[in-house]
Amino acid sequence: MRPVCAVALALIASVTWPVVGAELQLRARCQARGPVVTLGDVADVLAADPQQAEPLAGIELFPSPAPGQQRIVRAREIQDLLSARQVNLAEHRFSGSSQVVVEARGETQPGPRTPVSSSVRKRAERLAGEAIVRFLQQAVPGGASWNVEVSLSDAQARAIPADGRRIAVRGGAPPWTGSQSFELAVETPEGPSRLAVRAEVSARQPLVVAAVALARGAVVREGDVQVVQASAVSDTPDAAHAVDDVVGKEAVRAIPAGTIVQTSMLHAPLVIRRGEIITVYARSAGIRVRTTARAREEGSLGDLISVESISDRKKTYSARVSGIQEAEVFARAVQSAPPAGRFPSDFGPAEARTSERSWR
Repeated sequence: MRPVCAVALALIASVTWPVVGAELQLRARCQARGPVVTLGDVADVLAADPQQAEPLAGIELFPSPAPGQQRIVRAREIQDLLSARQVNLAEHRFSGSSQVVVEARGETQPGPRTPVSSSVRKRAERLAGEAIVRFLQQAVPGGASWNVEVSLSDAQARAIPADGRRIAVRGGAPPWTGSQSFELAVETPEGPSRLAVRAEVSARQPLVVAAVALARGAVVREGDVQVVQASAVSDTPDAAHAVDDVVGKEAVRAIPAGTIVQTSMLHAPLVIRRGEIITVYARSAGIRVRTTARAREEGSLGDLISVESISDRKKTYSARVSGIQEAEVFARAVQSAPPAGRFPSDFGPAEARTSERSWR
């Protein structure tokens, strides 16, 4: 029995047990305690062995933000920094917030800092709002007119550059209106800084409205419509947003004055009416043949309509509208075989051209 127990104990001793790492609970907000932000500043390091927690907590990550400023660090950035410092991430568990707002360490000079004046705050909030508007104009298509109201703290107002041109913006989420979170990246004399701000966003988009009453069949002219600004949330998703979208088109029904013009209310002017005698051109390889036919459908420029032969109404074909009472078809050239015993080289010039092609 003793030899068996000895072998079992030897096997147990040879097993390498997995290393029990620490749990790193990221904080939502923290304040740097020194000139360099450490892992212990941004996270609670929980480990069964205090001797393991202390070295982890002391790992330096990045310089502390300048006084009165803050930096937003995402969980993935912290993991990358730890990996670069030879920390085996597989041995540890991350939890808590997905990002950490790191504030500058406390002021070393005695006494509170003088609050910013009302004019400085208003200017900073205006510049931050204009930067967010520029970001929305590039990020959201549609040409909406954006209104942004930003509220900044004293520290954030101090960090906004006076010219407003050195502000980069990211963040926000569809539908892009209401209370939105943005991150402003600004350049300061102390270095780059990131500001997490909240903004109230509303949008106004251009809508085309009938300036005068339009009868059914009327062709819209430039003076018949006007552009107004309306809420981006509209019950008319097919509303026209530019005058060029409606001018020259024909109303399919009466449109009262003051009505928002919808694309479904208009179509391109009809240039062919049903039952009209029209000219049909057949084109193929530089040859153009003209004939007449009767339109079985009405159509606008570019529409494909059905037409019928004047001599035989049972013969119908499709033609594309190309102008007023005009349409065209594209014929396909078909190679024909020469008569038996003769070759194309035996024909004269005119006879050869005739025998080489037959047109449908």
